[in-house]
Amino acid sequence: MLPTGTVTFLFTDIEGSAKLAQQYPDAMPALLARHHAMLNEAIVAHGGQVFQIIGDAFCVAFHSARDAVAASVEAQRGLLRAERRPLTESAVEVRVRMGIHAGEATVRADGQYDGYLTLTRAQRVMSVAHGGQVLLSQTTVDLVRDALPSGVTVRDMGEHRLKGIANPERLWQLVAPDLRQDFPPLASLDALPNNLPVQLTSFVGREKEIKEIKRLLATTRLLTFTGSGGVGKTRLSLQVGADLLDSFANGVWFVELAPLADPALVPQSVALVFGLEEESSRPFIEILKDYLREKSMLLLLDNCEHLTSACAELADTLLHAAPQLKILASSREALGIAGELAWHVPSLTVPDVKHLPPLEQLAQYEAVKLFVERAVFASSKFTVIDANALAVAQVCHRLDGIPLAIELAAARVKTLKVEQIATRLDDRFRLLTGGSRTALPRQQTLRAMIDWSYDLLPEPERVLLRRLSVFAGGCTLDAAEDVCGGNGIEKQDVLDLLTRLFDKSLVVFDESGEEARYRLLETIRQYARDKLLESGEGEMIRTGHLRYFLKLAEDAGPQLYRSEQLQWLNRLDSEFDNMRVALEWSLGSGSIETGLRIVGALWPFCSVRGYWSETLEKGEALLAQPAATQMPAARANALRTVGNLHFHLGDNSAWRAPIEQCISLCREMGSEGKQLLARSLSNLAFCLGQRGLGPAAANSLAEESLTISREIEDKYGISNTLLNLGLSAFLRGDYASGINLFEESIAVSREMGNRIGCADVLGHLARALIQQGYYAAARSRCEEALAIAREMSFKRNIAANLNILGHIELLEGNSERAKELYESSLSTGRELGYKYTISVSLTGLGKIAQLEGAYERAQALQRESLSLRRESGDKFRIADSLAAIASLAAARGNPMRVAKLLGAIEELFVTMGARMPPVARVEYGKNAATARAQLGEATFNAAWAEGRAMTLEQAIEYALEADSG
Repeated sequence: MLPTGTVTFLFTDIEGSAKLAQQYPDAMPALLARHHAMLNEAIVAHGGQVFQIIGDAFCVAFHSARDAVAASVEAQRGLLRAERRPLTESAVEVRVRMGIHAGEATVRADGQYDGYLTLTRAQRVMSVAHGGQVLLSQTTVDLVRDALPSGVTVRDMGEHRLKGIANPERLWQLVAPDLRQDFPPLASLDALPNNLPVQLTSFVGREKEIKEIKRLLATTRLLTFTGSGGVGKTRLSLQVGADLLDSFANGVWFVELAPLADPALVPQSVALVFGLEEESSRPFIEILKDYLREKSMLLLLDNCEHLTSACAELADTLLHAAPQLKILASSREALGIAGELAWHVPSLTVPDVKHLPPLEQLAQYEAVKLFVERAVFASSKFTVIDANALAVAQVCHRLDGIPLAIELAAARVKTLKVEQIATRLDDRFRLLTGGSRTALPRQQTLRAMIDWSYDLLPEPERVLLRRLSVFAGGCTLDAAEDVCGGNGIEKQDVLDLLTRLFDKSLVVFDESGEEARYRLLETIRQYARDKLLESGEGEMIRTGHLRYFLKLAEDAGPQLYRSEQLQWLNRLDSEFDNMRVALEWSLGSGSIETGLRIVGALWPFCSVRGYWSETLEKGEALLAQPAATQMPAARANALRTVGNLHFHLGDNSAWRAPIEQCISLCREMGSEGKQLLARSLSNLAFCLGQRGLGPAAANSLAEESLTISREIEDKYGISNTLLNLGLSAFLRGDYASGINLFEESIAVSREMGNRIGCADVLGHLARALIQQGYYAAARSRCEEALAIAREMSFKRNIAANLNILGHIELLEGNSERAKELYESSLSTGRELGYKYTISVSLTGLGKIAQLEGAYERAQALQRESLSLRRESGDKFRIADSLAAIASLAAARGNPMRVAKLLGAIEELFVTMGARMPPVARVEYGKNAATARAQLGEATFNAAWAEGRAMTLEQAIEYALEADSG
């Protein structure tokens, strides 16, 4: 078992192994085999465990530092003996460098270590050693000083800067009489020519990026880091430079250009880094060309964006003059010369705040790791716990993973809880101040950082950047041209200006969806929004934004019932952030009619993709405005949306009145309101039928809807109303007619390309087939519906059909598969807040728990399901819950409770004027027969009559009572 806690690590590798492999290709396999055998023998002898081998490099863990030291001495002795027995005529020396460091590390479930800083330090200690040399960190020496193997001592090598390690490390060489003792100076940063500044904090993340950058630099002479301000271009270039120090004979040199204002001073600034003096007869560029001509060197040019032309000219000249020179530049935009490779520096990885990973996995996100590390610097008591994990994730996510912003936020934990930081990010430019006093002025506050970029823009680019802030979640080119064009910017110029802003890393281009989108990082957007308000253009641009998204919503409406519905659903999904903003502005600006029209148009989309609660909130707020009473058409459509949303959210007391008000307004509008009237009548029929509030009335409403829909040739209305008539037939027990009506509805939907409509009706058809015992046919219809729903991301329908399939599996005795399906549906239902499918899933899972003998869990699940159904007033589902609780009572041996519940169920179906479905009637009869046999005829009949005499509320209360069996 791998050691954990304080672990001593031994890292090794063969010095110059790549060169050896090229010189002795035939001998190398045997050499490696001998090397591996010798190391393994020494490691095992002293209790070490090899947890990773990469090529010829060993990574070994020990419980004690003394064992690690002893193993390294024995391994080096064996390797020295082997040198005297070469495998070829030429003596092949295999010299291994070793580093030992002890620190905290834990073992993950996958068998790998967590303890990045400890492992990194061990690797860095090893990397500065020479072949045959063993180096120890100060921590290791402190642990082993009084327990060194006999004859072994340590030699102080002084303090050294190691790649990627913030503070210098004191290193010690292991000395033994029979081992080599004299080596060249250690290959630390101090021993290699450079002027890289000492970093006082650790470098976090970017492992994949650094690997990619090194690969690119192997074939590219000018690599330019681009990216938004604060994204970490400078720090990344310094880290890459430090990692590549030993790759350039004449070193790595850093030139900070931010303080310069005069482009003519760029060559001089570079020359001064090398200590070159001015000559009266020659310009600095000529001096530099001569100095660098034969040099193998990496030059880091930092912060080139305000001196782009001068930096481009300098780079071009030097690269032509010095063939072994490479340049790594950092700038908001590329330099734009031949041979340049621009590489965009991404933000740090952030967690999904909607699906937060477990606490122990949060640190795998670079932004979180950086926040936590810097927060601990600010307050040593800071730690991430379950209570603040979401707030930490929110801070990192809302700050777009920008390192500078995250570091400024982390500094605030001295005086604020992280939850307070998260809630104050709407005013982030006031909150995120107080960076390091030694940093560049523009890096001391978030606003100063963005001011730097904004002030460098030409005025047309500033105007477009300000106007783009009106969009939330980005925009298409069409939207940018429509909303941002005019009043100083020609529409045909918008694309060119967008491109320039993209080149300056102020606009993000996203082509992952069906249509390319442009967006601002949220931090940039908030800054630009402030500038928009200062400009006096805010109202004009917001009004244009509102107009554009009203048109989009209303254009989408008819398409959501036709063959192009998936593309339109996806388009509305990608624009829903903008719809939110538009609705907020309609309320704030008094554009009530526009807001009502958007809410009314969004119902078909919300029906499929969700967003129920927030659309309902905005719709009710708009309807509450006094002006709403003066606009009947817009009000009617919004009322229909609000009523339907209340229904799907299970708000029993709130759904009916809005739909009935909509119907009344439509009748007053005459021919203008006919289509909405027909669809609203159909909505009301569906809702009444599903709630068991009068099948006859529901059927009458559906018949009227069908007449109007056929009169105006509204195929969607015809299809939807045929569905509702089928449901009415189903509730009457006329299953044959119901199935025929469902099939007719499906045929109309297929004709118009309405796959969503097909999916909806196929699910109802599957339920009807189940009631008649046609399980195979029901499964076929349900699987077709589910496939369509998944293709369309029709979440409500996905959840419903998973429940239907679960019901089929349960009826056929496949409880494990049924459980998987119900749990999957439950997850989707909870995500939507869809009480109907949540309750169905809970009932199914309760039945499975009952089959498993887990009666207490079954009771808890059934009670939760019944409580949801009570809230929504869903009488058919209440009857289903009462039946499930009666079956549980039967399983627990409580026949009196069974009889009373069965009586209550009978009365409920009578009051609804509906027939009990056949499958439910079979279960009802089975439970009745068992209870009657246990109680006797007279007692059963009396208890059954008592149940029938209960009101619905009394029956629910009785069912919710605890049943101990």
